[in-house]
Amino acid sequence: EAADGDPFTSLEHGWDEAFGYFGAATAYGDRSVSEIAASRAVDRNGDGAIDLLRECDFGASVNAGKRDHGSADAAPTNFAAQAFLAFRTGRTIISDAGGALDADQMAALTEQRDLAIGAWEAAIAATVVHYINDVLGDMGDFDTAAYDHDAFLNHAKHWSEMKGFAMMFQFNPRSPLGRDQFVQLHTLLGDAPVLPAAGAGAADDYRASLREARGILAAAYAFDAANIGDDAGQGGW
Repeated sequence: EAADGDPFTSLEHGWDEAFGYFGAATAYGDRSVSEIAASRAVDRNGDGAIDLLRECDFGASVNAGKRDHGSADAAPTNFAAQAFLAFRTGRTIISDAGGALDADQMAALTEQRDLAIGAWEAAIAATVVHYINDVLGDMGDFDTAAYDHDAFLNHAKHWSEMKGFAMMFQFNPRSPLGRDQFVQLHTLLGDAPVLPAAGAGAADDYRASLREARGILAAAYAFDAANIGDDAGQGGW
């Protein structure tokens, strides 16, 4: 029920807040994933300004579009559309109920919640795979002229993105990635990037760990092999 003075119920507030954290503009569903990946903001009505509610995507919604855009033609993903449709469908269920939901409405809403969270988290997992592949690619330039200062900075960025996104799984109590898998994942990723100074043996060991970590995510989220990448981090997200 709505609290005194509030124009919304606690359920409406919670659902809308979750949608806000996802970060999609109200016109998100009208944009292709290539458009989302290319630019988070589009002046759709041509008024010379960006409406932050209707014309600008933020955070997780942009990330989902990027992963869909980068998925293989043979195994396209649909994280962005699944999450957006689930949020909209769930909000319609809440609005149509006009108050407390009955058992059937709650079951339908729970289904949409799970679809939204599932797509959102899968996009995060795909992003960890993406940055694992970037790190593998960076390490492929070790002991060559290509691994210069700028390459080191890119390597540091890619590793940090990989580790940061991988921390998120712990916050979903219903995550497909179980507690033991989460611990194993972070044991494999380690606490710092392996650099050329560590030696060829350490670099090879860490590459193997990254591939194993990538495999854990692929299994937990049922990712198609076409999106995972090869031993060098090529050909996937």
